[in-house]
Amino acid sequence: MEQSAQRLGGWSHPPKEASLGVQEICNQVRKEVEAKINGGKQFGQFVAKFYIEQVVAGLNYRIRVQINDVSLIRMQVFQGPMLDGVQAPPVLGDVAADGPLNDKPF
Repeated sequence: MEQSAQRLGGWSHPPKEASLGVQEICNQVRKEVEAKINGGKQFGQFVAKFYIEQVVAGLNYRIRVQINDVSLIRMQVFQGPMLDGVQAPPVLGDVAADGPLNDKPF
């Protein structure tokens, strides 16, 4: 069994390649991200590339998302726990331009 290099309450490391689940979280907050940093205009792409996570009363994610052929953004999203079998929608936190694709993941 693979052990994660994560302390209680700390962020997971090393960064992981984004999964389909992380992409789905990104898809759910996309319009809000575009409104915050792109004047409501759609990005050419919106592809989750890397993420780290923090276990809290749910999960915090820091995700790097490719928005065009050369640039990334970084965003933080909270995903609360399932309650009565229902998953609450993700809550967008900070969003910022991040830099070129060839930067280190985090």
